Formats: sequence, C-alpha cells, structure tokens
Amino acid sequence: MTTVKVVAGQSILEGYVRKPSAGLAELIWNAFDEDAKLVTVTCEYNDLQGLEEIVVADNGNGMNQERAEKAFSRVGDSWKLTPGTRSPNGSRTVHGRYGRGRYAAFSLGNLVRWESTAERVEGGLGTVRVSGRKSSLDSFEIEVGDAVADQTGTQVSIGQASPEAVKAFNDAQELRKAILGEFALHLDRYKDFSIRFLGVDIDPASVEEDRAVIALADPDGWQGEATLTVIEWKLQDVKRSMFLCDQDDRVVDEVETRIQAPGAEFTAYLKWDGFADNDPVGLEDDTDTPRGRLIAAAREALREYLAERLRVREAATLQRWHEEGVWPYKEEPATAIEAATRDTFKVVALAASRTVDETKSSQSKALALRLLKETFESDPESLLPILTDVARLPKSRIEELAELLKHTTLTQLIQAGHEVGSRLDFLSGLNTILFDRQIKRRLLERRQLHRILAHETWIFGEEWGLTGDDERLTKVLKKFLGKLGKDVELADLKEVRLEDGSDAIPDLVLGRQLETNADSFEQLVVELKRPKHRLDDDDISQLRSYASAIVNDEAFAQPNVKWEFWLVGNETTRTVDEQRNQQHLPFGVIQDTPYRIVVKQWSEIISAAEHRMKFIQNSLQYETTHDSGLASLRKKYARFLPEEALAAAGPDVA
Repeated sequence: MTTVKVVAGQSILEGYVRKPSAGLAELIWNAFDEDAKLVTVTCEYNDLQGLEEIVVADNGNGMNQERAEKAFSRVGDSWKLTPGTRSPNGSRTVHGRYGRGRYAAFSLGNLVRWESTAERVEGGLGTVRVSGRKSSLDSFEIEVGDAVADQTGTQVSIGQASPEAVKAFNDAQELRKAILGEFALHLDRYKDFSIRFLGVDIDPASVEEDRAVIALADPDGWQGEATLTVIEWKLQDVKRSMFLCDQDDRVVDEVETRIQAPGAEFTAYLKWDGFADNDPVGLEDDTDTPRGRLIAAAREALREYLAERLRVREAATLQRWHEEGVWPYKEEPATAIEAATRDTFKVVALAASRTVDETKSSQSKALALRLLKETFESDPESLLPILTDVARLPKSRIEELAELLKHTTLTQLIQAGHEVGSRLDFLSGLNTILFDRQIKRRLLERRQLHRILAHETWIFGEEWGLTGDDERLTKVLKKFLGKLGKDVELADLKEVRLEDGSDAIPDLVLGRQLETNADSFEQLVVELKRPKHRLDDDDISQLRSYASAIVNDEAFAQPNVKWEFWLVGNETTRTVDEQRNQQHLPFGVIQDTPYRIVVKQWSEIISAAEHRMKFIQNSLQYETTHDSGLASLRKKYARFLPEEALAAAGPDVA
C-alpha cells in the first residue's frame, strides 16, 4: 500500500468540495471522459433504511497504478488540461481539465473509495484501490492488486453520507432532474453513452416536450457564432439553468436565467467557443465583456422565445379546457374590469395547468379550476402566502406570480380540490361495494376491503394516520415502543400472543401522537369484517382478546398511552346493539376502561365522513353518483375488487 500526499493545503482542497448534485455530476463526467458506455448510480441502505453507501460505477477505461499515483498526488495537473483534448479512444471531447474533480465526491460523504480495473503498463489487467477521507483531503492511500473484474471500469463508493447527500437522495426526483438537465445535450449527441440513476435510465427524449435552437449574432458584441438551445420538459419544478457550453457541448459553467415564465419548465444551453471554465465568477453581469454581452443577449432571446411559447401554450390549453367543458367562466365578460380579472386569472391558471391536467377526469379538472377561481375572485391576496410554502412550485415560480398574488399556494389549492373530489367519489364507490347485493357477497375483508382501506384511512377520522397494515401484533408493539421513545430492548421483547397461544393479527393499526404538557399517545386498532358477516358477541370477544394481550403486557403499562379498538361491519346482531346503546357511554362504545372498545357499522362511518365533507361539497357543487364512484374505485383499486365490481354494467344497489 502506498500513501500519496497532495501538495496543497486542506483549506484549498475543501474549496473543491461542492454540493451533492454537482459532486455526483462530476463523477459521471469523469466516467464519460474515460469512454464509459454506461454509468450507474445506486444506493445501499442499512436495516434501519438509512443511507449506507452511494455507488457510482462505469465500464470505462479505468486507471492503472501510474495514473492513480499521478492523479491523486497533484491538483491542477491533468491529462485533460489542453483544450480540445479527446478521450483515450478519440471519440469524445473531455469535460474536465483541472484534476480536481475527484474532490467533488466528498460532497456526498466523508469516506470515498475508488476501485478501478485497467490495463497495466506491463500488460494484462490490474486493479487499483484508492481511499480518502474528507478530514484529510491531502492524503490518499493507494493499493494495487490483481484484477477483480474481467473488463475495465471504475467503481466509486461513498460512505458516511453527508446530511446534504441524504436529503438529496431522499428527494431523488430533484437529483434526477439535475442530472437530466446537465447531461441532456451529451446524451443526445453521444448515442453510445447512457446514465442509469437508481435503476432507471436518464432519457431526455422521453420527457422532452419541445426543443428550439436560436442563432445569436452580434459582431460588435462578441466574436464568432453562438447558439441558444432551449429544451422544454414534461416535468414539474425543473431548475431553470443556463449552461454555458463550448462548441463540443462541453459544459464549462452554469448561470441563472433570470426569466419569469409562468407554466414553463425548461433548460437553456448557450454554446460559444469563447467560453472558458476558468473565467472569474460573475462575468455574466459585466456587459463590458464579450461573455457578459452574449449572456445578456441570450437572456433576452430566451425571454422573447418563452413569451411566444406562453401565448401558444395558453391558447392551446384554454381551447382544450373549453372543449372539455371545465373552464369555470361560461359567459363573456360584461365589463372591462371582468375582462381584466379573467386575463389575470388566465396567467394564474396557466401556471397551475400542469397540476390541473395531471388528472384525466373532467370532473376533477373542473373542480380544481372552480376552486382556484373562487379563491382568486373572493380573496386574491389570500393566494400570496401559500406560495411561500409550496412544494411543487419553486421560489422562482412564486416570484413570477408575486404581482398577482400576495399570500398563497396554487398547488395546495388544486391538490385540495383533487382530494375533495377523490374522497367524495371514494365514499360513493365504497357505499356501492359494501351494500350492493352481488358485490358484498364476494368481497373479502383481508385481500380486498382491507387492502383498499389501507390507502384511505382518513375515513376513520382525519386525525388517524396509517402506522401498520396487516402485521403481527408483535411488530405493532415494537413500532409503538419506538414511537414512545422508551428504552426497551426490542430484541429481548417476548412475542405477544393470545391466551390460546396463537398469534394476534389485527387488520389495520392506526395511530397518532398528541402533545400536551406531557406527551400522550393514542393507538387505534381496527378489526374489519366482510360485508356479508353480521357482527356478533364472538367478534367482540376476539377484539377484547387483542386488547387484553396489549394492556396486560408490562411493556405497555404507560400512563400516557391510550388504546381504542374498533369492530367494523355492515350489520350487528341484537345482542351487540344492546351493548352499543348503554346510557353511561357514547353510542357505539361497549367498554371504556382500561381500554375503549367501539362497534361501528359501515353506514355510520360513511355518514360521518360525508358529513365532514358536506360543506365543501355544497360550496364546490361537486356531484358524484354510484356509477362514478364505482368507476373511481375500479381505476385505483381494480386489483383488490371482486369480478362483480369490475363488471361494465351498472351496480344493482340494495
């Protein structure tokens, strides 16, 4: 093993450590420069689903011992330094130049290991392993051995992931879009190069909506030809970057577009042979330089292009909405003020058009636009603060609408409209499959009804969230102990069983955490029965056995823990009804201590859910039917429905 020292200070080297997206891109560029045909980015997770390792692997040329020792002992001295240098096989113009890209890997984690198989100087394949730590960027350990693979290539493994990297990979879509934007031109130009990110190929063509190439010429402003390529994406929240490229599409820098264009998702590529990647930062603002004048001209051309695209897109979108009958304005404006209001609303609606059109349902689109219109007209300033917290509209989009809105988020409004319509349709469809004569006889509680309700737990009350689905009670108890934060060794926790020794398997476990002066915790266990079954005393006994198994376990003898157990079905026997109607307890509660047992009929649960949504339903004039409700269930949960519910004919409701 050899240790090489870099002739540079730690503080200087730390300056080469960039943000995670840039660090990942640099590793991919390194693979591209080594003629790799495929670069894969994968993640390894530990038993607790924590990010254990990030791996970037390629099938490029790799590096031998001589190249490794030279590359990792120097900064700024690279074989790529000369402009126009091509990759070893001569087919590609290389991206890097300054021999410092390896430090970008430390933006992803504290420990980085390179394992590279390449042709040895003396012939044959050999493998070089290089390891480094962020705490000592001026020192790398190099180990040489026999080849571990039968082909060349490099694998970079990053451990001890940084908090920024963990966050980036948790929101992998943003990272994917960043890679897509930076490599779009190269993936299009070099057909023998591909990137596979977390199991899915980066394919710009599949999400590209439109592309335009704009020629820029001004002999007095800059020398030589320049072109601006604009790619519009079928995506949300794309970072609006302008990449500065040389004539070989090699990215040398990235600048802000500073463009306001509601509804547009794009990336721009400004190509000019005069760009150099060692230009000082901020030159795009200096219109006294050729670089600054060109960037200013490119921004103006981009602004004009997007404005025209906006007019075309607005006309097409409005025409489609009119044809679908979802546009909320049915009559022509009667006054100039009404016309101006509608023109302003068009800009707002267009900014949200991608979200509106995510659903193919005309009812949902109409609901979303009507909700947006009512909020816009009744209290337009209430739309401005929501935008500051919007998740799907980035800061740049919020700033674009700042002159129109003062406090709101379009996405949340539209999502609320979608949610309302979806829930109303679900209630109607659920009512149908529970009480239709043909369907309810074949509906099974575990494989069908249970699976559907696992995705719609709001029906039991807005406060409940799903914490476990059809798991052994033992696992539920382990999860619950974890939520309590109690110091309990789960590995030593004995399995909790019923008195007869059998495992307890509840259908749904829902939970919420309440914080008062001292934390208190509530757990809800829901036991579902198939619609054709009438709830009887044996069912109550079964549920009581679940409760006893939990409450009598010493691990759960906590004063701040409350348990509630529900038994749910279509009908109840007379003896059960007598227990549900006790003078000293709320209706449905048959036991209140040391835990609460409640027996509910589906009609009561559905009625309560409908009542919670009645005001919104009336305000939005949203109508649903048994047919539309059942159609909604078929669309979302076809795999869980019996054949009778999938039949094309309308339901025979009892």
